[in-house]
Amino acid sequence: MNLITGIPMKNKILLNACFLLFILFFNSCKKQETISKELEVIVPVTVTHIDTTSIDDFEEVSGTVSYITKTPVKSNITGYITSVSIKTNDLISRGKTLFTIKTKEALALGNDVNKLDPNLHFGKAVVIQSSTNGYVTAMNIEKGNYVQEGDILAIINDLERYGVIINVPFELKKYITLNSTLSVYLPDGRIISSTVKQFIPSVDVGSQMQSVFLKIDTKENLPENLIVSVRIPKSQKASLISLPKTAILSDEIETEFWTMKLINDSTAVKIPVQIGIKNQERTEIIAPKFDLKDQFLTSGNYGVGDTLKVKIIKTLK
Repeated sequence: MNLITGIPMKNKILLNACFLLFILFFNSCKKQETISKELEVIVPVTVTHIDTTSIDDFEEVSGTVSYITKTPVKSNITGYITSVSIKTNDLISRGKTLFTIKTKEALALGNDVNKLDPNLHFGKAVVIQSSTNGYVTAMNIEKGNYVQEGDILAIINDLERYGVIINVPFELKKYITLNSTLSVYLPDGRIISSTVKQFIPSVDVGSQMQSVFLKIDTKENLPENLIVSVRIPKSQKASLISLPKTAILSDEIETEFWTMKLINDSTAVKIPVQIGIKNQERTEIIAPKFDLKDQFLTSGNYGVGDTLKVKIIKTLK
């Protein structure tokens, strides 16, 4: 017996409509599932493990290579420059002859007087020598020039007073002591040692920073005005768990912190953390406790949700 035949026409139409809606709904769900799979994003990431070595808490300040003493070479008589044995940028040593000077009278009468009595040695040139080791940075005269007593003939940058000047916020001064050692980081990646030699006895009115002179311990001569970085150590903490700064994320006001941790080879999840001391490179993790084998995202982790599909492209040490 055909059951549909006995159903009134109105009910038949309603039944067909319901069946059609079911087919449309089923196809729509299947289509949405397909689209969701197609839109699932897999992010390429780099990962790292926790570090259990000590961490230094420090402040990094900028510094400038400088010669804080510039020695003027002065004429000690009035006369004419008869010889010049240096030029700009020459490296000279203490005691080197720089200039010779003869008075006007010596030039005019010297030869004639010496002919009458050679033992008089009248008209002998006065020798001007260097009183320091350093570089000639300025030449104010040439051979044959007439100079007055006290005129500045040249300027020498004193190598004994050569180093790095750093400007330190006054509150950081307590972490620096005379004759302590600080590391100087050069723009080319090298690190050289320096010794704290002098606190300049004044503070800038606007910035409230104090200048500190660091004597460079190596014999390498760096160009004046080169900008370098200097790290001021504040404290050191051993036997802790830390992660690179790039693995730690925070909200805008830095009250909440978290990291993205791998739970398998292809999935990372958001883990809230409590941080401790930090420097420009690493941040201490106080809680929760992590395992040495745990892996954390250091790239591809910014602006993502609580769960992320990932593909590991590099593992950092």
